[in-house]
Amino acid sequence: MEKPAISRQDEVLITRGAPDNEARAIQRRAKAGELTRIAEGVYLAERDPEAQKAIVRRNWTRILAALVPGAVISHRSAYHGGLSADGSIYLSHPTNYNRKIELPGVRAILVKGSGPLPGDSPLGNEKLFFASRPRQLLENLSPERGPHGKSAGAKAVEERLVSTLNASGEDELNKIRDTARELAKSMALQHEFKKLDKLIGALLTTHTAGVLKTKEGKLVAKGTPVDTERMARFEILAAKLRVEPLPHRSAIAVSDPARSNFAFLESYFSNFVEGTEFAIEEARDIALRGRIVEQRPKDSHDILGVFKLAVQSPWRDTVPPFGSDFPTELAKRHAVMMEKRPECNPGHFKIEPNRAGGTWFVAPQLVRGTLIEGSSVAKSVPEGLPRAIYYAFLISEVHPFSDGNGRISRIVMNAELSRNGDARIIIPTLFHEEYVDCQRQLTRQNNPSGFINALILMQGWTTAFDFSNVDALIEAIKATNALEHSRAQFKLAMPDNSPLG
Repeated sequence: MEKPAISRQDEVLITRGAPDNEARAIQRRAKAGELTRIAEGVYLAERDPEAQKAIVRRNWTRILAALVPGAVISHRSAYHGGLSADGSIYLSHPTNYNRKIELPGVRAILVKGSGPLPGDSPLGNEKLFFASRPRQLLENLSPERGPHGKSAGAKAVEERLVSTLNASGEDELNKIRDTARELAKSMALQHEFKKLDKLIGALLTTHTAGVLKTKEGKLVAKGTPVDTERMARFEILAAKLRVEPLPHRSAIAVSDPARSNFAFLESYFSNFVEGTEFAIEEARDIALRGRIVEQRPKDSHDILGVFKLAVQSPWRDTVPPFGSDFPTELAKRHAVMMEKRPECNPGHFKIEPNRAGGTWFVAPQLVRGTLIEGSSVAKSVPEGLPRAIYYAFLISEVHPFSDGNGRISRIVMNAELSRNGDARIIIPTLFHEEYVDCQRQLTRQNNPSGFINALILMQGWTTAFDFSNVDALIEAIKATNALEHSRAQFKLAMPDNSPLG
């Protein structure tokens, strides 16, 4: 049986909404000196002031929901995601406003504004809400009152719009504008909507110049938000691939069961090197027999996501088109692959910078433009293996998503190979570190030779297997040391036990 509130070792005890007997018991404990009252109906068992601050910061949503039910986290606070570093939070309320609530470690600033509106999100089961993105943008276009005023200002709104455009495309900005237009009427923020409309129009180049203030916004409006250093590197790789004679190996495992067995192995290794580790037999059962590991459903769907893209047309044998449609079609593949991982924002580009070690990848605001221009360079690279190698590096070097970049780069690489009737490539666990080293050499030294040779070598290794029987295939893979991790202890061998390369 659940213990009553008065006997729980709660950090925070709240009488508002509690049964009368529980509320009276809490009040008696406070009168006896066992509890400290920090606000009307809110008590702490902790007496140390610094510890009280930590407790209140951990429980601020619950406390403020009790003190100001129906309030909305809005303006600057919604823009920055909640409580600020100094503990302040702006709350909008239609009747309870123009006052502050001082708590240990938290200051709630109540301003006049609408209560919960369509699109605003409840915070858990509490009676506190978080402003929707269109509402946030409108509210933060209200006049600024210094660096700590309630409004983050027009520049901040423009930066968020640029990030949204790069992450989700023009359709998302148009949706925001349509929703904000309706919200502005109920919030009496028509003037702010006019500002928002001009900013979105400028980013979509439907309004005249002079509206945008940030460097990133101006680049978007010009249609040239690209990483120029990366573009130079892509051209170095493309130039090498245009003239380098590469071997041609025809596609293998083109019909079932070999085709499915190949896709299973491709998915297994592509996921394993990114941290989704299963025994190879478990991965076989997931991909080929649809057995979801009960304790690891998301990891199981990672295997299935890559498997689907590797085995099913059109994903396995078409690539995103050159130019402006390349980012959109690439995102669709990512959405399929990461469907069961909503925390990874499937189908949407990153909004925060990402890196590997000391290498930062393309900045979020430059992702879309760099993919557009980078994919256009691919037209000049010969089809098949040369262009597949180019795609693998293009996507990996941009790193457009918050997760799944290595996997999606190899998916597009292999799609180009299948589109051209060439053999697909698998990167086994034991070779992955060397593969990454070759990518890093291209990134840091502008030397493409190692990366090109690594993929030539792996195509030759991959085509040496018989994919007709999955169990025999697994044993053959094990015999080559492909499942091992240590290059110091093991050497990758060919299926006939001869040395690699």
